[in-house]
Amino acid sequence: MKIIIKSVLIFSLSIVCSYSACNFKVKLGTKKADFEKLEITGPSLPSEYENFNFYGVLADDICPSENLNEVAIEYKFLNDELVAINLIALNDYRNQVSEKLTLMNYFKRNYGDFETPNNPQSYIGVEVVENVNEFIVYQRLLNEDATIDEQIYISNTEQDNKLMEYVKNLEEQQLKEEQWNWTKYYFLSL
Repeated sequence: MKIIIKSVLIFSLSIVCSYSACNFKVKLGTKKADFEKLEITGPSLPSEYENFNFYGVLADDICPSENLNEVAIEYKFLNDELVAINLIALNDYRNQVSEKLTLMNYFKRNYGDFETPNNPQSYIGVEVVENVNEFIVYQRLLNEDATIDEQIYISNTEQDNKLMEYVKNLEEQQLKEEQWNWTKYYFLSL
């Protein structure tokens, strides 16, 4: 009887381990300097926004056992603090990565199943899973050029609020600049 119980326990643990989510090597809130010491990516990618940096790496380099071929991981830093992690399907005009359902299957396997049409490749939408310390958003949307924008966004309430406040301030600043430019143009043309 003990052998059967041990066998069932070992089998159950092996299933859990084989389907565990990718270990991204850092936690939300990690400082940029500590992240850079890990040397898991190259230098920060160029950003036009002050105090906002992101680092990209192929998912296979971080999670080789997850079969995330042609998927990138972006580590997003605001004011030198990790605020979000994105997994992004590297689609071209043929949408081959999304057609393979790589990210969708990864999300379903690790964060929760959701309903799709009989043909999951035709799914367009957004799914959100909230856990105690984080939330995960899966999105699969069609861009104007017919490419599929498919990604998984991972953050928590604290870090996401910081990022959303930053974006809100950027948009307000851009709106003010546009209004000022329009006003200048209007009065100069009189």
